[in-house]
Amino acid sequence: MLPTNTTDTLFVINDTHYSRDDCQRAADRFLSLPELATPENTRIAVCFQDTFLWLALCLAWRERGGSVLPIHPGTPKSAARELALRTDCTHFLYGDSGQPEALPRPEGNTPRTVAAGGELIQLSSGTTGTPKPISRSWRDIDRELATYIRTFSAADELTPVIACPVTHSYGLICGFFAGLERGVVPRIVTNLNPRFILDQLRSHPRSLLYASPTLLSLLLRMLPDEQTLHRVMVSGASLPMPLLEQLKARSGGVFQQYGCSETGCIAIACHVAEAGMVGTPLEHLDVVAGESADKPAEICVSSGERMTRTRDLGYMDDHGCLHFIARMDDTINVAGINVYPADVENVVLQHPEIREAVAWKQPDAYAGERVFLTFVAGHEIDTEALRRWCRERLSPHQVPAAMEQVEEIPRLANGKISRRYLSERYGLSTHRHHKETPA
Repeated sequence: MLPTNTTDTLFVINDTHYSRDDCQRAADRFLSLPELATPENTRIAVCFQDTFLWLALCLAWRERGGSVLPIHPGTPKSAARELALRTDCTHFLYGDSGQPEALPRPEGNTPRTVAAGGELIQLSSGTTGTPKPISRSWRDIDRELATYIRTFSAADELTPVIACPVTHSYGLICGFFAGLERGVVPRIVTNLNPRFILDQLRSHPRSLLYASPTLLSLLLRMLPDEQTLHRVMVSGASLPMPLLEQLKARSGGVFQQYGCSETGCIAIACHVAEAGMVGTPLEHLDVVAGESADKPAEICVSSGERMTRTRDLGYMDDHGCLHFIARMDDTINVAGINVYPADVENVVLQHPEIREAVAWKQPDAYAGERVFLTFVAGHEIDTEALRRWCRERLSPHQVPAAMEQVEEIPRLANGKISRRYLSERYGLSTHRHHKETPA
């Protein structure tokens, strides 16, 4: 519930407080423009560097029933404009200038379809190919928020500290909007210096940190012995088991949620016992998956008349808890035996020198596909010694055929890892520079 006094703090970005009046003044700068005078007939694409300007416009645009595509601020202008064109937006706003560019109509002068009440337009993760546009009505998002808050009552009265992009549904809907609906003040962190984030958490002892596994891993390495994380929410990527154990030891509680662009949040786990446990499905959704870890199946989600095939493998346990195993496209078929990347990564991350690890597939003339590994370590690791270490802990078909140590694992703009991208980028150099184990 929004504060009744329009001058009270509505949200905080880093250390700057903003009220409803501040948001209204910022939004009026855009809403007074003739090009944006009719939000109900306008689809805008927004790529702002200033997070406050984006949130102020988003709140006003949602209230007025407009449709909007938020674009990550790190996106180059040419790429952002292409996204705006591809998602059939009418206007493009870039770089905080406040001057909307009217976009040409699609070929054939086809009238644009603008949903009644407006939509939030987003892009799929792009981990398995070119991101595709997904449109969800504000009405659907309101329903998601209502069930999200009821299901996740453990977050009541906690201060959400959102250390992830608010151009993505995880930060925007589950962190920012949900915090406002609960009547608490969301704190958005765009300064991702780990020391700054830890200072913010120290200043708000009853906090709920929304972050990615990668950022959490970095924070844990810098967390002072006397400090703990109060509560942590994880989403956006599989949570490696070694990281889960560290988080449980250094925090007051670990939550994990699972979702997709087409449906929003699907399930929440308030007591995470294992890495793939993503919890209870939200009550407005009908979720089906496999019957056990040995018999997983594609996770399918129905909301009303619409059914979404997630392309994720998972299963429901006897307690109605959903478990995620792997992306179907990421599963590695080695001589007819399925290898799930997380099973390999969880073992490799037990090595005391390895900080990050990603398993991915490459074609193989004899086995069909083989497991390859990209990893980050504190110093140079002898890959043959690492492979021997893996043989002692993994089944033969799970042992990486080749390994490559890198200084940093590349990520998409949303922070996720694309195994397809790794396969295309590192496949040739891995074949060229590293020996493979015999099939």
